Amino acid sequence: MFLKRIILHNFKCLSNLDLSFENNTAENRKWTLILGENGTGKSNVLKAIALATAGSNALGELLGNADTWIKYNEKSCKITAEFETKKGQPRTVSLQINRGDNLSKIITNNAAALHLIDEAIEHAERNYFVVAYGASRRFSNDFFSSVEKNRTARSINVRNLFDNASVLHPLAAWIIELDYRKGINGTNLIKEALQDFLPDIEFHSIDKEKKQVLFKTTDGIMPLDQLSDGYQNMAAWIGDLLFRVTETFKDYEKPLEARGLLLIDEVDLHLHPKWQRKLYEFISVKLPNFQVIATTHSPLTAQQAAQGELFALKRNKENSIELFPFIGSPQTLLVNQLLMTPVFGLETDESYEIQKAKQQYEELKAKGENLDAEDQKALRIVKEKLNNNLPKRKTSITSEKELELLQKIENQLNNQGWL
Repeated sequence: MFLKRIILHNFKCLSNLDLSFENNTAENRKWTLILGENGTGKSNVLKAIALATAGSNALGELLGNADTWIKYNEKSCKITAEFETKKGQPRTVSLQINRGDNLSKIITNNAAALHLIDEAIEHAERNYFVVAYGASRRFSNDFFSSVEKNRTARSINVRNLFDNASVLHPLAAWIIELDYRKGINGTNLIKEALQDFLPDIEFHSIDKEKKQVLFKTTDGIMPLDQLSDGYQNMAAWIGDLLFRVTETFKDYEKPLEARGLLLIDEVDLHLHPKWQRKLYEFISVKLPNFQVIATTHSPLTAQQAAQGELFALKRNKENSIELFPFIGSPQTLLVNQLLMTPVFGLETDESYEIQKAKQQYEELKAKGENLDAEDQKALRIVKEKLNNNLPKRKTSITSEKELELLQKIENQLNNQGWL
C-alpha cells in the first residue's frame, strides 16, 4: 500500500487541504515533511491519514467525540484518501462525519468506503500497515509495558498519535523477545536494526540473567536504562517501531524490508542537532520500503528533504490555512538561508535583540530633525549597541582543517619530487 493523496474538507482547523504524495513524474514519494507554526494543523493531517486507514473496528477506538473533528460552525467534515496497492491498483477511501452522528451512524454512512479497508484487513491484518507517533512519546521503565486490552492491533499501532498518555513498547523488551524467538537469527536482526542507531553508542550484548540490554558507549559498557534521557527518549519510539514491524512481519526473512506507512509528529523531538541531521538517513536505510510522513519545526531536519518533499502550512490574509510546497531543493541551502525562505518565514538570521535594535534605529532616524533630547539619547544608545553587537559575517575562505590538508598534500608532493 502506498498513500498517493489526502484531501481534507472542514477537518479540524483545515477548511480545504489537498496533498499529493507523488512527485512531478507521477512516481510515489517516499518522504514528506510538513512544517508549520503551532495551530496550523500539522498533527491533524497525520490523524486524518490514521483515521482513513484504521478500518471499522479501530475507527471506533480512535474517533472519540465525533463532533471534535469538525471545523467550528460547520456541519460536517470529510477525509478522502487515495491509495495504490502493492500490485499498483488504485483504491479510494472516504470518511464523512456529520455533526451529531454517533459511531454506529458514522460507520453505516461510510460503509461502502470502509469496506475496502475492512476487506483487506480480513484477508491479512497487516494490509494497509500503519504505525504512528505523536509529539509525546513516553518511554516506560517497566520491562514489559502493559498491552492495552480489548483494543485492536491497528488502533494500538497508532494510539500514541491520539493519546499522549499511551506508553510505548520498551526497546529492551523487544530486543530480548526477539532474541528468544525461534526460526530467526534474532541477534543479527537486532544488530542490523540498531547499527548507527544513535551517535556514539552501539549494541553490545544481552544480559539475560539481569534482563538488560547493554550498549557500548564512550563511557564503557552500559545498560539502556542508564543512558541519558535523550538516548532513552529516542529509544522509546524507535524500539516501539521496530517491535511493531518485526511482530507484524515475523514470518519475513527480512521484516525491516516490509512495506508500510510511518506517521511521526515532530520527528526530531528531544534530539540534539547532530542527531537531527542523521535521523532522515537512519529511517530511510532501516525501513527502505516505508513511506514516511512527518512534521517538524527544525530547519536541520527540513534541510535533509529532497526536492518536492518539503511543505508548509501557513495562514493567509483571510486567516485560512493553506499548504505551500517548498520550491527547489532544501539540501542545496545553508541552514540560515532555509530559515529565511517562505516556509519558515524569518525576516533575518540575526538574533531577535539585534532585529529589534535595527527597527528602533530606523524609527528614530525616520524622525530626522524632529528628534527631541530623549530621542537623541535613545539613538546614541541603539547605535552603540549595534556597533558593539552586530554579528560579524566575514569568515575565512578556507578552514583550518582544509589548510592542514593542503599543507600535507604539498609536503607529500615535495617528498615525491613533484614540486
